[in-house]
Amino acid sequence: MKTLFYPRSVMVVGVSNAPVNLGKSIVQNLDRFKFQGPVYCVGKDGGYLGDRIIYRTIDDVDAVPDLAVFLIPARYIPEAIDTCGRKGTRYAVIETAGFTEYGDDGRDLERQLCQAARKWNMRFVGPNCISIINLENGLVLPFVPFNPEGTKQGHISLAAQSGGVIVDAVRLLSLENLGFNKLISMGNKLDLNENNFLEFLISDPGSHVIGLYLENIVDGRRLMNGAYQSDKPIIVLKGNIADSSREIAQFHTAALAGDDAVADGAFRQAGIIRVSSMQEMIDNFKIFSLPPMRGPRLGLLCRSGGQGVMLADAVYRHGLSLSQFSDDFFAFVTKEVRAGVIRLTNPLDLGDIFNLQTHIEIMEKALQEKDVDGLVFSHAYVTDAEVEASKKLIVAARNLSLTYGKPVVVTIIPRKKEWFSMKEAADFPVYSEADCAIRAVSNSFCHFTNRSLPGWSGKKIPLREKTENDGARLSARLLGSGEAYDLLASAGLPVADYRIVGDAEEGVKAAGEIGYPVAAKVAVPAILHKTEEQGVKLNIADPKELKRVIDDMSGDEFMIQKMAAPGREVIIGGRRDNEFGPVILFGMGGIFVEVMKDVAIRVAPIDNDDAERMIADTESRRLLDGIRGQAPADMPALKWCLVTISRLLFDHPEIVNLDINPMIVGDDRMGCVIVDAKIEVIEVPQD
Repeated sequence: MKTLFYPRSVMVVGVSNAPVNLGKSIVQNLDRFKFQGPVYCVGKDGGYLGDRIIYRTIDDVDAVPDLAVFLIPARYIPEAIDTCGRKGTRYAVIETAGFTEYGDDGRDLERQLCQAARKWNMRFVGPNCISIINLENGLVLPFVPFNPEGTKQGHISLAAQSGGVIVDAVRLLSLENLGFNKLISMGNKLDLNENNFLEFLISDPGSHVIGLYLENIVDGRRLMNGAYQSDKPIIVLKGNIADSSREIAQFHTAALAGDDAVADGAFRQAGIIRVSSMQEMIDNFKIFSLPPMRGPRLGLLCRSGGQGVMLADAVYRHGLSLSQFSDDFFAFVTKEVRAGVIRLTNPLDLGDIFNLQTHIEIMEKALQEKDVDGLVFSHAYVTDAEVEASKKLIVAARNLSLTYGKPVVVTIIPRKKEWFSMKEAADFPVYSEADCAIRAVSNSFCHFTNRSLPGWSGKKIPLREKTENDGARLSARLLGSGEAYDLLASAGLPVADYRIVGDAEEGVKAAGEIGYPVAAKVAVPAILHKTEEQGVKLNIADPKELKRVIDDMSGDEFMIQKMAAPGREVIIGGRRDNEFGPVILFGMGGIFVEVMKDVAIRVAPIDNDDAERMIADTESRRLLDGIRGQAPADMPALKWCLVTISRLLFDHPEIVNLDINPMIVGDDRMGCVIVDAKIEVIEVPQD
């Protein structure tokens, strides 16, 4: 991959001297950004582009370029790739459109393209992209004109599935006075995809912060492993979030663990920061240019009471806490107050102190506090006299942040005429809005916390092995109630004792063996809510009642099941996701789970730490901790069940949907028991 970003020479195929020619724009970009290697031009009409010869064919070029860039009609691409491969070029960027993004007509062209590339062991970007940019060496290959004055070299790198997002990113970064290192437009990802680029950027010394814009994910598990192995923050904007159409009526899990919910859980599991807009991505690029937030405690400074209220609300909303300033700190502040009207609190309103140099001194004093992990200053100015002093405050914030190794975040809304000069006052990001700033600070803290966990950097989720049936539409069936319970029991999971019977007489006999009280259920796995269908009766105390219940139920088979001791009802589900493979879901169980949608999702298999964080991610976790004198639930047993079920899902690729709802979690040391389960499996075709 290094040759792709650091080629010694480049060949651009599709160049002419016509007034409008996109290939010519590529060459001009390379010249504007002072790419130092030879640039060879190829175009069917020949001629010259400035002092450069435009060769009529690739074979006419009397060199072996490291990298070829194509902007010619799609129908000529496979042959051109073959010619380059024969010549010895091993990397290509195909900016040409006209493949499967236009429909099935381009599928055959893609097949020919891949065959030609594999023949010569060539790797390529695209097709249908605007190419790559590396500011370190001036490798600027988009057909869109770029200007050095509108870019700044830094340590942010971004790979996007859309060329338009790359263009937008360049402009947004420039507006925010942020520098970037490498930008990649991936296009159709026919060969190199987000995992190739992520793994390269993780190893790239010039890339300190990595962004991804994705509309689909080629291999979610490989993406997660890349994130696990990296100390660099990875920020993902995931588009195309609508769930795939599927039959969901029979499974809670399918309804709750939609495509986007799975991606959200996977990103959280791997410590990937997910954002919902380009502006939010930029906000996170900013925060990771500062020292990390090593703890949850924020000191807040402002110039008005309203700013302080919004700051404190944002701290609460984003899961951080307010620092406790010391008496020494407040004594220092009090010396500078003119009218004695400042309330000595956090947030601290400095509206009564008009000397901005004093604000800087207060910032430094706050950073010296042991209870302060980071500082946010919501600054404001109203007069011309404070413009230059405000710029000095921004510069001081940068220097203090580096000196004390803590993030110092300045929020300010400049007047129109000072908008850019304020943002360019220092090589230091400023925010316009408190909530955006503190949300980014919270992400910095989460990133630091994850990377500090024992064993985090060594984590690795097993990849899925490809099979002959991958991508095939296989028939599926629901396991019978007995089959489902037997499969769970084979993994050592606690299943309530049960019997499958055909009538009331058999039911009474089975209940005698199991022991009363029992539950009676219609043994039809396709029913999602048996209570709504009058398909279940609980706490049956004697044979007479059991006979009456079974006689009143409609069905061919019935399950007689030992009643579980009282406890908390939870749901554990699983399904097979197209991008991440088997995933596991957890939430509080019962009939309201789809209404509350308070669930957590992880990619299977998980370990004990994953299970603990998964449970903690649900709002209803407090019910498991015990409320109003209730004993806490048996959390070790619950975590063991989550880990074991996740392993079952991974070890049995035939399972496509699973619902355990409910599983009863007993009080501390009382264990768990599964009382209802539904499993759907694919049927592998027989020869």
